[in-house]
Amino acid sequence: MKNIEDKRDLRRSRCDIREETDSIIMRLEMPGVNKSGLNINIEGDKLIIDGQRIEDTKKGDWLVHEIRPGNFSMEYTIDKTIDRGNIEAALSQGVLTLTLGLSESVKPRKIEVISK
Repeated sequence: MKNIEDKRDLRRSRCDIREETDSIIMRLEMPGVNKSGLNINIEGDKLIIDGQRIEDTKKGDWLVHEIRPGNFSMEYTIDKTIDRGNIEAALSQGVLTLTLGLSESVKPRKIEVISK
């Protein structure tokens, strides 16, 4: 069996993004990445995720080699609905989960009706 090179950028992580009531949840695949090899920054309207995948040093010949070692960088545009002071990141079992809190101005809220 031969490894056929795919022309896609295999260093880019696949990402799921969902909206909840008060936050946006991003889940990114991060195989071979540990906490010390990961940097997450906000610069203006950009969420930037930089990191490094560690090379597997086990002996043997690769039959399929899609998880490439080396540096990677991903950039996502975020708008004013994201509260930049309310972002959390967790790395567990090769999955990076980012919780981006929504600004108070875009969260649903109930308007109380008063009698006059």
